[in-house]
Formats: sequence, structure tokens, C-alpha cells
Amino acid sequence: MKTRIPLLLCLVQLTLFTVAQEPAKPVVKPVQFFAGIQPGLTIVPFDEYRSAFDINVIPITIEYAMNRHWALRVHAIWDIEVRPDNYPVVLSTVGVEFAAHYYLALKNSEEGHRGFFVAPVITPAYHKLNNFYSLGIGGEAGFSFLFGNKWSISLSAQAGTKLQKESSNPYMRIIPYSIPVIAIGIWL
Repeated sequence: MKTRIPLLLCLVQLTLFTVAQEPAKPVVKPVQFFAGIQPGLTIVPFDEYRSAFDINVIPITIEYAMNRHWALRVHAIWDIEVRPDNYPVVLSTVGVEFAAHYYLALKNSEEGHRGFFVAPVITPAYHKLNNFYSLGIGGEAGFSFLFGNKWSISLSAQAGTKLQKESSNPYMRIIPYSIPVIAIGIWL
């Protein structure tokens, strides 16, 4: 009986020693937020022979990965218009773009979304220079490249319809649009 107790104590100490020496598992921090920029440049007809340029000066983009397929993206639109000759540069458009991206590839919790995606897009905006409101309704399709599980470049195209309403005009204008979209950023 007396030999069993020291033997039992040795087994308990050996078990505790091996459990204490077990390597610690790395903590998995889920990647859910994309922060980046989505530059924009629009060519606007100025007169019969020349064009002006709308440049998005605050192209901040935020995306939230809701699950392995879906993500919500919000993009700020603050366009200034650069006109020919000596006309002043002015703030022309203020708006926001909402997109619900559906990625075809499954995302794991340690990396950002990658692969082909499709998304419905809604873009409400106020065009300060010409004093009218617009609502863009369209779709987006593209591919998102992922580098090092964090850095991302998305190349896509949007197409849809813009509804424009001026306060002085009782009628609404319907204008089709299509634009290329590039987003660069990091998944956090």
C-alpha cells in the first residue's frame, strides 16, 4: 500500500507536467472588416468640344463580412469637378454607395473574401453643382484577389439605371450607366 501512494503521486505529477508542456494553440482572430479606397473618375461633357472631370476626393470604402459568402460594402462619394480653362474647381456630387456582395468562394475566418462576386448596388446622391438628386440602382460583378490573407484588390464592373429628379422639373430622368470599379485595401 505504501508503494502505491508514491507511484500514484508520480503518475499525477507526470500527467500534470505533460499537460502543462502541451503547446499553446494559436488564437484565431476572425477577419471581418475591409478598409480601403475605391478611386473614381468620371468624364463629364462641358461644352461641344471640351470635357470636365469629376474626381472622388474621399474614396473611402468599408466592407463587413457577415458570413462566409455575404458582405456589405459602403463607399463614400465626394466628387469635385475640374473644368477646362480658368473655371474654379467645385464640389459637384455628394453621395454614398451601398452594395451587398455575394462571394461564390467560401471564406474562412482567418482571411478576407476572395474570388468571383455579384452584388446589387444602390447609390443615392445629391449633385450640388446642378442642383438635383439621383438614385442609382444597378448590379456589380467582379473578382477579388487576396494577397497574404489580408491585402485585397477587387476589379469589377457596375451597370444599371440612374433616376434623376430636379426640384424645378416635375419629370424624372432615367439614364443608363456602366462604370469600371477598382477597390484596394486590407482585411482587418
